[in-house]
Amino acid sequence: MDAFSDSGELYTIRYQFYTNQYHKVKSYSLEEFSEENQLKVFEFQIRSTVALDQDASQLIEQGKTRFPDNEEFFQLLQAWNDLHDFGTDDSTYFEDLKQAKFELQAILASLYLVKFAKDIDQSIKFLTDYIDKLNNLQKYNEIEVFLILIQLYFIKGNFKQATFIFKVLNSFPDFSRDNIIYQIIESWYISIQNGTDNVNNSYSLYDEVLSNSYSDDDNKGKVHNLTVLLVLTLQLKHYPEAQEVLDQISTLTDEKNADLIANQITLDRLVNYGQETNGLLAELKKVNVEHELIKDEESKNEIFDAIVAKYQTV
Repeated sequence: MDAFSDSGELYTIRYQFYTNQYHKVKSYSLEEFSEENQLKVFEFQIRSTVALDQDASQLIEQGKTRFPDNEEFFQLLQAWNDLHDFGTDDSTYFEDLKQAKFELQAILASLYLVKFAKDIDQSIKFLTDYIDKLNNLQKYNEIEVFLILIQLYFIKGNFKQATFIFKVLNSFPDFSRDNIIYQIIESWYISIQNGTDNVNNSYSLYDEVLSNSYSDDDNKGKVHNLTVLLVLTLQLKHYPEAQEVLDQISTLTDEKNADLIANQITLDRLVNYGQETNGLLAELKKVNVEHELIKDEESKNEIFDAIVAKYQTV
């Protein structure tokens, strides 16, 4: 039996990991899983710890003792943990890595290239080079690399390549697509096709995810999924409901992330004629001066200034 199938023992923990329920993932004991699946569970737990901005060093050391034949695997996870704890100055692991040997290495290196090296094009190339070397069976079982790749094409606005990747995924056997990772990819893809039915289908996925019982500790994951729901609600032009989602987020956290602020700006322009936009833009710059919305605003301002300069009288 496939451990990731809906009747397999990894189905629930994988669902929880990819829906950002990190505290739930961490709460499991390895003894609840068969020996052959414990290393994968441990990976989810270490990655969840890092995602929660917690130091996973002690957990990694325990893993080295428990799984002694996986030195390269834990070296990768230690580098990933150190990157979040100390920044890029402490280790050159990812900078020195030119080619991925296994799935997790490809995933974390590609995320490093985006988040720390700020090089989306190189991240796309790194993932593509890795995928090109996989045989079909490996591709069917390593679907997370496609999740990241298609997301990067969306960020770049390269919908032609995103469509190509989605069609490749749709050619995979049913067992490969019967999981939360594919459902997330599909929801992203159909949402950019626009049309009420498409966006409603995407909305339904995240509404279902949020209807599952998030623990009180997993506010960070809940806020992430509510932010996605906010975007979809805006696409549906359901502005009162969008404000309700925004209010719900505000009750869960005081911390503002860049994407949330960007969507606040969108909602403000749609319903308040941009009365709060200048303040929100200033807030966004403090959080992430390189956010796509900031770049878009600056580009529009440059075009406007050029037009004014061209036609102003001397």
